Amino acid sequence: MKLSRLFIIAFLVMSTAALGQLDTDADFKRTVYKNETTGGVIFHTRGYGANLRRQYYKDGYNKNGWEIDLVNIRHPKEVKFPNQLIFNPSRSFVDGKINSLYSIRFGYGNEKILVDKTDQGSVSIAWTIYGGLSLGILKPIYLEVLQDGQISVERYDPEVHPYSTIYGQASFFTGIGNSSLNPGLYIKSGFNFDYNLIDEKITTLETGVIFDFFPTYNPSTPSGLFSEGVPIMYNTKNYNLWLQFYVTFNFGSKWN
Repeated sequence: MKLSRLFIIAFLVMSTAALGQLDTDADFKRTVYKNETTGGVIFHTRGYGANLRRQYYKDGYNKNGWEIDLVNIRHPKEVKFPNQLIFNPSRSFVDGKINSLYSIRFGYGNEKILVDKTDQGSVSIAWTIYGGLSLGILKPIYLEVLQDGQISVERYDPEVHPYSTIYGQASFFTGIGNSSLNPGLYIKSGFNFDYNLIDEKITTLETGVIFDFFPTYNPSTPSGLFSEGVPIMYNTKNYNLWLQFYVTFNFGSKWN
């Protein structure tokens, strides 16, 4: 099943569950908390990662706070190929991929409860919006290549390393010291569904959209900025603006 279908199904299921609670009678008094911390995993249409949030309640229906995401961002043209020299799927590589892009997002935002829990075990719906710094990290790709009967580790250059000589991708940590920073901005907005049975505990599914924007500089163009995109793929159109649909599963707790 494609990831985009997962977003749609998750949204419909949780919306149906939440709307179904509107006719129930409240059988408990919800406690208004002051603090909340959650953490979990995020899956998006360009990769995956982790999320951490620390929020503070302004009142019973509004809270704001900080979040940190750590995610990878894949180019839409990435296709993994096995090496030709030996069958070893763990050494598969992406033909033409010269850099991997990761992002550490530091954001501030707000969450507003639109549909509250009406009884114990029901679902609440909140609208969330976050934005801030998206610190892009470009890590160069290193491959194990066969030359003169010997396998050596070299930084990938599609003009120098033909497909027939590539043994596979080197260790993830190879070349990590040669990574470069590409600071940018992001904005994230979505709907959050909390379905934990215990009021002070949090189990949420959140789905929505993220925009990451990484400016790049090319002095050979009149404007200089935004001309070539973040250099992930060789001889392929790269991008400055990345649109992603996401689903996040978070767990945490509230307290006073």
